Amino acid sequence: MTKLGFLSLAIIASTSTSALAFDFGKVTAHYAALSSHNSVYVEVSDEVEVKELTPSEAFIDTMGKTAVSFLANETLSQDQKRAEFEKLLKKNYDMKTIGRFALGKNWNLANDAQQKEYLKLFEQMVVDVYSQRFDDYEGQRFEVRASRDVGKSDQLINTVIIPDSGPEIDVDWRVRTKDGKRKIIDVIIEGVSMSLTQRSDFSSVIQRGGGTIEPLLEHLRSR
Repeated sequence: MTKLGFLSLAIIASTSTSALAFDFGKVTAHYAALSSHNSVYVEVSDEVEVKELTPSEAFIDTMGKTAVSFLANETLSQDQKRAEFEKLLKKNYDMKTIGRFALGKNWNLANDAQQKEYLKLFEQMVVDVYSQRFDDYEGQRFEVRASRDVGKSDQLINTVIIPDSGPEIDVDWRVRTKDGKRKIIDVIIEGVSMSLTQRSDFSSVIQRGGGTIEPLLEHLRSR
């Protein structure tokens, strides 16, 4: 696969503009999070307004600030940052749903043992790819802007990544609520679904390997 796993792109998008070559708008607002409330100050010109965050917006806001916090911490080693990233991934992403979607109909080609190994290798791939990009973080800020309902149990949370200079990056997070818990199941960067991109990548590997899942497993094992 020539593209990054979509989860690593998602977190990279939430912290590092240098890892993505997307061109989007200019910075129009200054963001500062209130540590004790689910709200943000958005300052435009000389006016300040307080925007209350919805539960799903607060979930994404917290996830983004957590990522920024450990990436900006110069006292942490690369191994420690990797451990923090793994915790963030397990806490905020529905890895089983994401992994199954990435395989699409090919999920049914795998037996139980292959499915279990695939999900483990998929998560490992995401951690490995992203861990190589920790140094891409250069002080970018993370801002939640809006949200809307998608289907019966999902919400799409619109965010932007704001560098000190240069264009913003537009990132939408699809959040699913199940049994009272929120998890990210997809990320859309400048209108492009990363889950669909990953599915296309995996499908190509499987097709080139004769239509079985084993070539994909071999590829993930060899990373």
